[in-house]
Amino acid sequence: MEKDQSENKELKIKLVKAMTTHVPFDGWTWSALEQGAIDIRFKPKLTAPDRMKIYSDLFINGPIDFIETFSEIIDDEMEKNYELLVSKPERIPQKIKTIILIRLNISQKFKEAVRSSLALTAIPKNSKKSIKMLYRTCHKIWRMAGDQSTDFSFYTKRASLAAVYSSTLLFWLNDTSSEQNKTAEFLDRRLYDISQISNLKKTFSVIKKLSKNFNNSKKALGIKSFFDILKKINQIKKSSFS
Repeated sequence: MEKDQSENKELKIKLVKAMTTHVPFDGWTWSALEQGAIDIRFKPKLTAPDRMKIYSDLFINGPIDFIETFSEIIDDEMEKNYELLVSKPERIPQKIKTIILIRLNISQKFKEAVRSSLALTAIPKNSKKSIKMLYRTCHKIWRMAGDQSTDFSFYTKRASLAAVYSSTLLFWLNDTSSEQNKTAEFLDRRLYDISQISNLKKTFSVIKKLSKNFNNSKKALGIKSFFDILKKINQIKKSSFS
């Protein structure tokens, strides 16, 4: 069973890597997956419908599973690249900045694929998967930065980093500066805004108050899902930084 799961994971990674060159043109679709499979000569003797049966068994939730696999690929590359650094930053904020910039640098050649992925992750039915992907990335970044917390700060740190990373990702998508310099500056500002990120502590009373007011606030703002928040951030970003 474990061998089958491992082989399936390897096959999913192989297929998603192959499809990324077609995503800018066809989106995160079965057609893009099939074109990528043809490129790497996956099961060339099978008919297209027979290959489709294999795809649907691997990616049971459809395109959102393509994106989840893609996110895992980038996360793993991010970790490998960070570990290869001869000299790593000592302070946690600088570690986090370095790791995020490494992830964005890896994603640079897949920029249109990332842009396309946000459209799908913003769909309410995909919200659970979307939050899972964001959490996985932020959790990995914190662990790579050396965080071993298990108390309440474990959650506040990841929530804070999710806000920083999400806003930075949206800024990066529209950054045309040389070497992504403006993104690095934007990230510096976001990290400065929460300069105590490694020592954040939120009282339960504040969380309770925020939770109580959130439903009214999200209704007033037109927010129906977590990724609607990202769209609101993007609207603010465009008006502020474009």
